[in-house]
Amino acid sequence: MRDFACDLHIHSILSPCGSLDMSPRVIVEKAREARLDIIAVTDHNMTENTPYVKELGERLGLVVLAGMELQTQEEIHLIAVFDDYGRAREMQSMIYDLLPDVPNDAEFWGDQVVVDAEDNIVRMEDRLLINSAAIPVEEAASWIKAHGGIAIASHIDSPTFSIISQLGFIPEGIALDALEVRNIERAGELAPFIMKRGIPFVTFSDAHYPDDIGKRRTVLTMDAPDCAGIESALKRMGERNMRA
Repeated sequence: MRDFACDLHIHSILSPCGSLDMSPRVIVEKAREARLDIIAVTDHNMTENTPYVKELGERLGLVVLAGMELQTQEEIHLIAVFDDYGRAREMQSMIYDLLPDVPNDAEFWGDQVVVDAEDNIVRMEDRLLINSAAIPVEEAASWIKAHGGIAIASHIDSPTFSIISQLGFIPEGIALDALEVRNIERAGELAPFIMKRGIPFVTFSDAHYPDDIGKRRTVLTMDAPDCAGIESALKRMGERNMRA
């Protein structure tokens, strides 16, 4: 086994809150500069820029996983990561149909752009992606796990759009692989809100701008840089936490 530096929470230009500089090319270049081994592109409720980032990553020796940061009906952000883009695209189709049909106001929210590996605009997404899909968080997490993905609760120490800010606690039965925190040093303070022991804490950049990529990362020890390897590494982290 070897160590892999992972940043599994990166937004591209497809997220309306993402900088217009966050093209697939820039994401890959910055990830390599930051000495990352594995990244996931996790745009809000959509995953269509992943194939272009993956194409560029393969040229430069960077593992790119297909991801999404979906927003559940409780206004909870949940990271989904898959090996297979087809699975991620399947989830996008499901989530897209569960979003309210509200048009994006690009002047207010920002553009939502699918961009290819050569920085060419493929299309513009007209439906506002920063919205809640009509799916409960526990159902969404279960769907991710049933389809071979990794489910991570986003920035649980955030005062907005986190599972703790919205529910007040993390339910015992929810199918989560990890809990993302922005401040890993203070993660222990969240223990009273977590009903199930053994879920490890991770930290990722939640990058919306190029220079943020890799500023927060988690090093995972595994055999292969894929979802099965990540799942096993996270389980080992959780087991060590329970013994501590």
